[in-house]
Amino acid sequence: MDKPDFAKYYRYGEMTELLELYVSEFSGLASVESIGKSYEGRDIWALTISHSATGEPLEKPGFYVDGNIHGSEVTASMTALYFAWTLLSGHGEDKALTKLVDETTFYIIPAVSPDGVEHVLSKSGLVRSGTRMYPHEEERDGLHQEDIDGDGMILSMRIEDPGGGWKVSDKDPRLLVERRINDVGGTFYRVFPEGRIRNFDGVEIKDAPRKQGLDFNRNFPANWEPQVKQSGAGEYPFSESETRALADFILAHPNICGLHSLHTGMESIIRPPATQMDNEMPAGDLQSALDIGKLGVELTGYVLFSYRKLNDDIYVAHGDFATWTYEQLGLLVFCDELWDVRARGGKDYVELSKMNKERDLDGLEEVELGALKWNDEVLHGEGFVDWRPFEHPQLGPVELGGWDRILRNNAPPKLLEETGEKMAQFLTAHAQASPRLRAEFYEVKAVGDGVYRIGVAVRNDGYLPTNVTRQAVKMQQAPPVEARILLAEGDELVVGEVVEEIGHLERYGGRKKVEWVVRFAGEVGGRVEIVSKKAGVVRLDLRERT
Repeated sequence: MDKPDFAKYYRYGEMTELLELYVSEFSGLASVESIGKSYEGRDIWALTISHSATGEPLEKPGFYVDGNIHGSEVTASMTALYFAWTLLSGHGEDKALTKLVDETTFYIIPAVSPDGVEHVLSKSGLVRSGTRMYPHEEERDGLHQEDIDGDGMILSMRIEDPGGGWKVSDKDPRLLVERRINDVGGTFYRVFPEGRIRNFDGVEIKDAPRKQGLDFNRNFPANWEPQVKQSGAGEYPFSESETRALADFILAHPNICGLHSLHTGMESIIRPPATQMDNEMPAGDLQSALDIGKLGVELTGYVLFSYRKLNDDIYVAHGDFATWTYEQLGLLVFCDELWDVRARGGKDYVELSKMNKERDLDGLEEVELGALKWNDEVLHGEGFVDWRPFEHPQLGPVELGGWDRILRNNAPPKLLEETGEKMAQFLTAHAQASPRLRAEFYEVKAVGDGVYRIGVAVRNDGYLPTNVTRQAVKMQQAPPVEARILLAEGDELVVGEVVEEIGHLERYGGRKKVEWVVRFAGEVGGRVEIVSKKAGVVRLDLRERT
């Protein structure tokens, strides 16, 4: 098939059509299923990529990617679709990708919140995750964000006010900067999101509680806190159909050993741990998270830090997806934040957070000036709307302008493919690190009349151990590797058990052996199966060995 157009954002119907096209064009590699329904009744699609000729999907290491758990972060779903295209189109064309797809099962959920994506791309407004009214079933008083002038964008409103807290930058008339303590002369403004005020009293403009304030990424059980402590948390963990669908899918696919959740907002790679310090995390788990995360930094240019640092130094996130998947399931998980226009100003998110905390207003102004310069040179001014007068139906004369809020934390369409390409490289590299179970007979030797000693060498050719993390063992999510000998009727197992537990294999070449003694009634036959929940299944035929 021709390469899809990755220089646009796909609404729900277009995304569905593309997934169906993947399945029809890549027969034997791709399948799609609905894992549940959204609040508004849309199917939540999961694309499975697995070469049917090389084994059952659940008998290979699994690698999971999702996007758009947050509705307005639409770069995420496009990056997931691009990654799927990379795998499918590369199979049979690229040696490394062909081997990877042959040996791995990929699970890709482009839009966890299809309602949110559709809400945003249909220009109905911005939404955090889902569209269910929460935490209140009715709209509350205050300013509600809305496209009041009908230009298809929700911008900012500024109102001239001698007591306002903002002023025009001396370095660029488009930019508003915070008023300093000793600013006593000049023109000052109050600044609000573009919108309409419910039950305006003519004086006070206050933000209304969000009509659709759910945050699916605060609705998971690990480290969960209720709404009074964590905005968007939902009534209880897994209260939403979308998060339950995600949990059910992951639990039904125990072969998953690597997981990425795609977001936008800070151009960073966020790793475990969340509730522990680094020195409290199992040493092997920390090494894996750092090794893979640092490779991601090389491939993307993003900054790497832990969820614990996020919670301690940037903002607190309770009940998030990544904390649940690592701490309770033992999966090696990364949250990838794909885009932030402020990064165009030359600072990473950790630096920006430090500048905000230290009130470095001069530094923050330079960051915004850098972003505007990039907008002028690369987007030819399309990302920022110059201030223009508007007669607001409630406030009277105001000015509308500022950043297109979608582009503030989403890649412009013409840069979507560039974003998807570098993230696809990172996702591919992590998938290549999966444990890889291998086995071979090292001995099938006659030791008596019809009696044979059978020895099998088992190894792990992958970077990750067969348990993936120590946390998975601790939470009983990674049972030991098993060796099973399956014999014909009349054959007798003299020494050993039908199922031998051989433990886990360490990374890169970790080895175990298993031996049996069998009395065969006739010719040597039967088979041996080596089974790992995370690292795959290997079958050996005794007849081929003899």
